[in-house]
Amino acid sequence: MNSDLIGYNKLMSKAMINVIIDVLSFIKDRNHIPGEHRLYISFSTKKKNVIIPAKLKEKFPDKMTIVLQHQFQDLEIKENYFSVTLHFDNIPEKITIPYGAITSFFDPAVNFGIDFLAQNDVTTSTKNKNDENKTNIGNRETSMQKKRITPENKRSAEIVSLSEFKK
Repeated sequence: MNSDLIGYNKLMSKAMINVIIDVLSFIKDRNHIPGEHRLYISFSTKKKNVIIPAKLKEKFPDKMTIVLQHQFQDLEIKENYFSVTLHFDNIPEKITIPYGAITSFFDPAVNFGIDFLAQNDVTTSTKNKNDENKTNIGNRETSMQKKRITPENKRSAEIVSLSEFKK
């Protein structure tokens, strides 16, 4: 397999982070989350520049998930991070999360999610013609040749490789 001299994983991560920034900016501009939307944001608490209270760091030494829905304040969106004030045990605490620390982002209201860990594991196999349209996602293999997506069998929040649509 050839080396990725273009840096597709880095480009995809940047694009996915931009989606998160756009969603957070949308929410900040309106000062609330519309409808039934709610954001589950998981992040590594070990990453550099993550700022959380010591008691949360002790409770979540590796990974933490926050939910943005009704009770949050002071949402700030910066180039490399965002910060928000949330209530933990009825105490408001400001936390700062660099985008590079985010491991997943999910809005169950529309079944939309971004998994940065899975994105880093995506590799395309081109060993032979039969494998040309297959993509490895973790330990799972999918093939558009086996199942065509139609409105009847379409499922949301699946990772689909663009190579599957090439002719």
